[in-house]
Amino acid sequence: DGVVVRADGEEFTVRAHAVVNAAGVWSDDVRAMDEGTHPDSIRPAKGIHITVPWHKVRNTVAAVIPVPKDRRSVFVVPQGEFTYIGTTDTDYDGPVDDPQCTAEDIAYLLGAINGVSTEQLSVEDIVGTWAGLRPLVKAAESGRTADLSRKHKVARSRSGLVTITGGKLTTYREMAADTVDEIVADVLTLRPGATQVGHSVTKKLRLRGAAGFDTLDTTGAAYPSITPSLREHLGGRYGGEARVLMAAIEDDPSLGEAIVPGLPYVRAEVTFAVRHEMAGSVSDVLSRRTRAQLFGRDDSGDAATAVAELMAAELGWSEQAASDSVDEYRAAIAHEREAAGLPETHLAPLLAVDA
Repeated sequence: DGVVVRADGEEFTVRAHAVVNAAGVWSDDVRAMDEGTHPDSIRPAKGIHITVPWHKVRNTVAAVIPVPKDRRSVFVVPQGEFTYIGTTDTDYDGPVDDPQCTAEDIAYLLGAINGVSTEQLSVEDIVGTWAGLRPLVKAAESGRTADLSRKHKVARSRSGLVTITGGKLTTYREMAADTVDEIVADVLTLRPGATQVGHSVTKKLRLRGAAGFDTLDTTGAAYPSITPSLREHLGGRYGGEARVLMAAIEDDPSLGEAIVPGLPYVRAEVTFAVRHEMAGSVSDVLSRRTRAQLFGRDDSGDAATAVAELMAAELGWSEQAASDSVDEYRAAIAHEREAAGLPETHLAPLLAVDA
């Protein structure tokens, strides 16, 4: 068993006793390569969120609000200077590589929040959006995606490929445990005399960054230039590993400067993303390692060149490579904005609150 990997112009094979197909909405495509026919077992369901300035909503806790004329509710979650609202749950039959928010999606969420808020929100207040697809397992009965089960399913093909489908983010550990248990049982049958092992231990494992998190508040003497607010931000994002970033900022204070004015992310997070989190593009940093795109879409586009310069120093990019990564990112955020019919928005005027 193995997987052929193609990356950076190279091709190589990774061999293993077991292969897991955890490709989400692409899992049927992977199964088709293994089984010869497309199983058509996934029903993609699209969910979107919108981000607005917190002072437009002023919710101090996460809330659940009903959607008018629908049998659903959406979350309204405070996140620092922002509040995000979502999610939708609709059938999706477009390209799975490019789910986008639409004007209809935006209207749905604005209708929900405006039904309970004293201050009415409009598209001019939206500073970020994001869309994703749930890899729901098809049911025999048709109906709304919102009514489909979120249970996950682990299956092994005749060749031994193990596929995990369904589920949701909040059950990821249970999904992982069931998948690992299936793999272990399979591998042991291939190795006569192998020592029996117990079930997955993920339930007892602490997340990365948990070690040392509880003592971050005592690090003031070691990192005197780190303000309490910056320490809180880095600790909340990296846990005990925040010490790596704080040490870098002590050595080079410029790394403590903001990437995007109005957002808490600092330049040290760019270099950390490259060195420790496999970031390989401007989009990796601004959309996935940080959440700058989600909380300040158009401002993050303005910051893309500075981010590329930091990455170029780490990755040895040429000027052309850096420019290409910037262009790719800016094209993506323009596509996101245009697909939803949104105007260009910037944080400075929207975050300003009259005293």
